[in-house]
Amino acid sequence: RNVHCLLVDLRLVHMSVVFPPDPPSIRLNSDFLPNQTEVLLTAGSTFTLSCHGNSSVRWSSTALRLLYWDRLVDPVEVSRSDPRHTGTYRCGYTNQSLQHLDTWIHLYVKDPADPSSVFVTPRSSPDVKEGQDFLWRCLLTDPSVTNLTFQLETNPRGKGRALPHGMSVTYDPKRGALIRDLKRSFNGHYICSGWKDGIQFRSRPVYLLVAPRLCCPPSVSVPQDESVRLEGEKFEVTCLSSSYNHQYNITWTHKWNVTLSQQYVNQRLHINSTLTVSAVSQRHSGTYTCTAFNEVGVAMATTQLRVLDAPYLKIYLQTALHAKANTRAIKVNEDLVANISSMSMEVQGDLDNSSTSQSMKREVIVNVSIKDLNGVSSANISGNSTMEVYEGRDVILTFETESYPPIANQRWTTPTSVINNSVYQESYTANGCRSEASLLLRRVRQEDRGTYSFHFSNSFFSSSQNIDLRIYRPPNAVISVKNNTLTCSSYGYPLPTILWYTCPGVQDTCGDVSSYQVSQANVTSQSDVEGEEEETKHLSLLLPPAGDITVECVAFNYVGESRGVFTPRKPHTFFIPALLGAVSAAAILLLLLMVVSYKWKQKPKYEIRWKIIESTNGNNYTFVDPTQLPYNYKWEFPRDKLRLGAVLGSGAFGKVVEATAYGLGSDDVTLVAVKMLKPSAHSEEREALMSELKILSHLGYHDNIVNLLGACTQGGPMLMITEYCSHGDLLNFLRAHAQHFMASFLSMDELEGGAFYKNMANLHIRLRSDSGISCCSDYQEMQPILSPGETQQGVQTGSLSVGDLMRFSHQVAQGLDFLSTKNCIHRDVAARNVLLTDHCVAKICDFGLARDIRNDDSYIVQGNARLPVKWMAPESIFQCVYTVQSDVWSYGVLLWEIFSLGKSPYPNIAVDTHFYKMIKDGRHMTRPDFAPAEMYKLMTLCWSLEPTDRPTFKVIGQLINRLLLSTNDTSPHQRKQVRST
Repeated sequence: RNVHCLLVDLRLVHMSVVFPPDPPSIRLNSDFLPNQTEVLLTAGSTFTLSCHGNSSVRWSSTALRLLYWDRLVDPVEVSRSDPRHTGTYRCGYTNQSLQHLDTWIHLYVKDPADPSSVFVTPRSSPDVKEGQDFLWRCLLTDPSVTNLTFQLETNPRGKGRALPHGMSVTYDPKRGALIRDLKRSFNGHYICSGWKDGIQFRSRPVYLLVAPRLCCPPSVSVPQDESVRLEGEKFEVTCLSSSYNHQYNITWTHKWNVTLSQQYVNQRLHINSTLTVSAVSQRHSGTYTCTAFNEVGVAMATTQLRVLDAPYLKIYLQTALHAKANTRAIKVNEDLVANISSMSMEVQGDLDNSSTSQSMKREVIVNVSIKDLNGVSSANISGNSTMEVYEGRDVILTFETESYPPIANQRWTTPTSVINNSVYQESYTANGCRSEASLLLRRVRQEDRGTYSFHFSNSFFSSSQNIDLRIYRPPNAVISVKNNTLTCSSYGYPLPTILWYTCPGVQDTCGDVSSYQVSQANVTSQSDVEGEEEETKHLSLLLPPAGDITVECVAFNYVGESRGVFTPRKPHTFFIPALLGAVSAAAILLLLLMVVSYKWKQKPKYEIRWKIIESTNGNNYTFVDPTQLPYNYKWEFPRDKLRLGAVLGSGAFGKVVEATAYGLGSDDVTLVAVKMLKPSAHSEEREALMSELKILSHLGYHDNIVNLLGACTQGGPMLMITEYCSHGDLLNFLRAHAQHFMASFLSMDELEGGAFYKNMANLHIRLRSDSGISCCSDYQEMQPILSPGETQQGVQTGSLSVGDLMRFSHQVAQGLDFLSTKNCIHRDVAARNVLLTDHCVAKICDFGLARDIRNDDSYIVQGNARLPVKWMAPESIFQCVYTVQSDVWSYGVLLWEIFSLGKSPYPNIAVDTHFYKMIKDGRHMTRPDFAPAEMYKLMTLCWSLEPTDRPTFKVIGQLINRLLLSTNDTSPHQRKQVRST
């Protein structure tokens, strides 16, 4: 019987191959319909679709209401239809060999009461990728609608416009719009449109977001390369991965049973996968691999787990020592040549109580004492070493530890108990079980000698390592006479040796003539004193008889030597009254000369702040003498074509005036600024203005500096013609627009989550009182031609945004980067030295003679000069060193001015010893009221005490540009109320 059934089945299969069945037929309600029939239904009606064929059948549909159903059951029954049932209904055989035999009909479900339902679209945005073809299901429900188009929406009312360049669209009312070869430039809101009886119908706009084409596998990383655990402890490691889209997965490869947990960040663009072992054992030691993969490829990251049965500790000591025999010399940097003496102590579990002493070539003595390690008691490890260095050298003391559990507490103690100042700098780094603690002593002096201790501990161990620092000191020989005895005293390290010499005649030293060493038999007494503060040696000698003889004391060690000379002879007789008179007259003359010199130096002089670097040697800069720079007479401009106007700024020696130039460049009439000297100026000021002219011509053109346009150096007073900036200086611009800024600040959507929420009433009070905005100087500032809110060339300056402040910051950074590429140091970077054009483009300048610094509170008397101390870097204040890095510090203060809307830096803090100590200690100003967190972080980087740690202007420009690109700035600036380049 089984054989018979098999033969029947084979026969049926053979018949189906030789004589294929007819395509299935579709019945709508009670009527059979031909293939590819279009039927119009009314919304709310009931319909039933049934499929009839020679084999089992199945339904599929493009109707949005049924699109995501896994399987449609035959018959398809809809009790109350709506426009979203519009679509193609296809019936076919389930047998794969008969799938080409299918029948379909297309149903239009029209709702006359709802004109907005003429087109139906998906309710969610499509998930599409660059380079793909995409079918946008925008289905027509009323076949009588014609002139169908697919458009890009540009406003909330749904008015469409032409498609983006390169978009190829084929529209089929039964299927929708087929877009080929998607590009990222196609992003936007799209609508379907059609006409009927003179009325246009539009679909609901749907946003198309094209994801970028993947170019590489996901990035994957594990923070720890290696982990250490004791048996029974919990082990947990997280794998961090990210990709450009959501289609990727992450897995762990491991040997033993573990618990996995995954945390999704930012809608699966970032996946944090955490592997957990609740209680580790020795078998869990080994490699764990995290694998992330997408359609492009695979990326892996590994971590090692080491399981211990007991805690352990290793200590490595590295010190910079004076060169001795059998040691190895290395060069750490240009200023420090040191020898490394290394010591390793290893302490591991189950040790007996003992005390051990270890010596290393008589240079480093380490004492290790181990106490009860069983139970909860901790092991105490102590060490002592001695280090000898030359005065003025940099010394680095470094302890490297490797332990488990890791070091929890560590600190340095020094003889003066002051850490992280200009002399001592403490640093710590940790990486898993390894940590490193360093103490840098800069240019050690005699007062730095003493014991330096490093203390650290964890739950099992504690340690104190002591280093006795001794400073080599050359001797200093001093001869004293008492009770007919000469005593030579000398202190130094190592303890000096003292010898006596005599030579005939009166000599400056016995080393240049024949001399005789005094026999030790004639030395009456000798004493050595070695104390904590200094090591002193005394050697005495009976006073020789008076005569033409010189006695010399020579003290020496291998650092140096010193000589003291004594001549036992009768003093000559001088005419005392004459001597006193001559000395008095000389003193009075010297005093008069000092007064005249002081008055001359106090006389104010004009000096351009900008300097051109010729060469560098470390921190020693050689500047170009600007008077030696060439001047090209192509800059000469006829005086008769220049019409001077109102004064824009005035100082002690000169002024800047508005002027009109005829025939300057390609324009017939050009508004310019002209800098000139006052009649009271001297030859020094005329030479300085000429130097400024030569420097500007040497630098060349840049969008973010006030550029030279011409000059008049012949046939009259010297005139320097520069670009005209109608909005004046940035400082007064910010102060004038502060209230407008606060008014618009609350509505700015570029600040998220209330991160900058402020009490605006309090801000208003602060901006008008202690902020420094209301303070005015006696000199005339560069005045803007336009009042706040006035319009010129379509530029509305009544409102500002945080984005505008960032653009000012970016433009100033670009200008300073240009100066640094020209080896030019500004030396007075501040908001008062930045001007704004009529398009609000920031340009760097040097007010120079147009500012009377004697009446400007920003410039503080320091010696014989007036300097902008609150803007100056520490090395400029304390060492008179000006570099590009010192300009970066000043730029950080300028950022603070910008984001505080023109406040004076360090408000309510006088420039006194407290201020200078605050700068030395690395204390910073607090975050300004309107500064984003990223901009304040940039300010603190600019205020790094070490100049080499500060970013370059090129890096600063890139950072701010990146912030500008990532900011969704819908502020007034986007409406071109403030423009930038």
